[in-house]
Amino acid sequence: MRLLDRRLSDALHRIRHGSSEDLVEQARQDERQLLTELDRLMTRMRAIEGQLLQIQKTATRH
Repeated sequence: MRLLDRRLSDALHRIRHGSSEDLVEQARQDERQLLTELDRLMTRMRAIEGQLLQIQKTATRH
């Protein structure tokens, strides 16, 4: 997750300070791809947290 955050920060920096329109457009594409990856990772993390809560509830019932 930290690596994705760093790469996203880099893409945002390139968008703001790009020296050519081509480089800025590439940075925008990178940003979209990185946001997709970050969303997928966070969704998986929430699913795992949900599963852990279910396991915890089941364990405390017995």
